Amino acid sequence: MSEKKEKKKKSKARSIIEWTLTIVFGAFFVVAGIGQIDGMIHQKENYGQTLRFGWGSFVVMTSSMEPVYPVDSAIVTYKEDPKLIFERYQRNEIVDITFFNTGVYYETPEGPGMEIYTECVTSPHTVFTHRVFYAKEYPSVAVGEGRYHFFVKGINAGGVDWKERQYQVFTEKEILGVVKVNSQFLGWTFRVMSSPWGLLIFLLVPASYLVIVSVLDIFKAMKEPEEPKSGSGGGSGGSGGANGEDPLAGLSEEQKKKLMDEMLSDMMKGDGK
Repeated sequence: MSEKKEKKKKSKARSIIEWTLTIVFGAFFVVAGIGQIDGMIHQKENYGQTLRFGWGSFVVMTSSMEPVYPVDSAIVTYKEDPKLIFERYQRNEIVDITFFNTGVYYETPEGPGMEIYTECVTSPHTVFTHRVFYAKEYPSVAVGEGRYHFFVKGINAGGVDWKERQYQVFTEKEILGVVKVNSQFLGWTFRVMSSPWGLLIFLLVPASYLVIVSVLDIFKAMKEPEEPKSGSGGGSGGSGGANGEDPLAGLSEEQKKKLMDEMLSDMMKGDGK
């Protein structure tokens, strides 16, 4: 009787790794794809910046916010309701806003109602992240049309462009988000992932592992021999018995030997010898 060859099963650890990688990468690409589409749809209203579901990521390029935000660190922002931002200012909370500098004007607040506006000549049409020092609401103006004015500047008093009483001013229309996360490690990660080697490490290596494992499994399956069929007839009516089962399977070795001797004797008698 031929024994069926058992297929070698994958180890539990390997199965867990493969399923985990598949789920993680699948979820990542789905969420990233949907987020990218959302960001592209609203890109025009965010001055060309890609905000995914209101969330944005930026890398600090200048020292104006040191030591809190070192150069090359990364920040993650969320586009909050301007009314909530204004209320946070009124509660004396620290609010750091990322905004698009339209280059319209600077502001030197002398006090409520005594603001002095001057034209902005420094880095117009650039994304900045600065701290709110002063805010003003114009109740007669609709939200989105300049109801809130935010006056901000960097906190690094030793910076090149820092001046005691000079602020940048913008309305809720230019807000890209309020800083929620600040991380030097995240900034390093962004820089690495944007490089060719980073892309290789974070994306291609895990993806290549899945592809190689799948190809090896296919080759193993092609090389495995087919399982032999039990019995010589392969069906009812043949010498293998019904359903291809061995007719001698239930006999002992002694009974099998005796049966073979009788069959041999009958064959010799049939030949006339």
